[in-house]
Amino acid sequence: MACHRSLIALFLLVPWLASVLHPATAWSRHLARTDPTEPIFTQRSFVEKNVELDTSWGRAPGSNTVGFTPGMSWVFSKMLQLNIEVPVDLRIPDDAPTVGAVGDLGLGAQLLLCCEPNGPLDYFSIRADVSPPSGSLKKQIDGSGSWTASLLPARRFTILQQLPDLMVQMQLAYSQDIKPSEASAPTEGSVRQKTFLWNTAFAQQYLNGRLRPVFEVLGTTVVDAANAADERTVIELAADMWVAPFPDDNPLSPVSIGLGWKWPVRGLLEDTLTGVLIIEWSWGT
Repeated sequence: MACHRSLIALFLLVPWLASVLHPATAWSRHLARTDPTEPIFTQRSFVEKNVELDTSWGRAPGSNTVGFTPGMSWVFSKMLQLNIEVPVDLRIPDDAPTVGAVGDLGLGAQLLLCCEPNGPLDYFSIRADVSPPSGSLKKQIDGSGSWTASLLPARRFTILQQLPDLMVQMQLAYSQDIKPSEASAPTEGSVRQKTFLWNTAFAQQYLNGRLRPVFEVLGTTVVDAANAADERTVIELAADMWVAPFPDDNPLSPVSIGLGWKWPVRGLLEDTLTGVLIIEWSWGT
């Protein structure tokens, strides 16, 4: 627990130090509508300075889960992004009392390697995420922890001159649990679940960036699990919408609001339906 508190304190100090060293850059007025469009369920390919609050709802067989996740990202030298997320979940079973707990913390580092609009890619990043097992297995609110390594390419395409460019972002990732789970077969011992992620997001911007629809195809292939029946490929679809509702001369011009839904079309991971609402204050890329 002391280690978790030290990590949280370190990441919370990042924006404060940035504001002390470069106050004009850190806190000057930013226009959220000028940012690249961020998918809600696929990891974004670009780096960004922001604070946000995610509110989520998920329906699984036999229970609902409501989550509140404050998060913060900061960028150094326009290339290296560090971020932290602290999820707090309420699990509401259909036939049992509601339970709540802090979930697995989210710590991430993303390095933007390149690119440029005239090159083969607009963005290309590598990313590492670690979620220490700070949740509660007993309450079925995380608790296994995980680490993930991702490749994040992105490219803009012109479809028609009359339409905004289409931004395609991909996440190709490998993820593994930190805590092992007991296998369903007694002879197999304990197993750390291993997963491949292959997500693709398609985004456009309308009304000078104030309206930004996103469509996502989310693929998950579980290659090793405690229960052999969980080793399968699941495909989900997601539909998102971002709005930057405030005028450019408004003090709230850095604010964006995102709403996204995802649902399975082949197989089932956990939730049969997931909704996410995000309120974000951005300082740009």
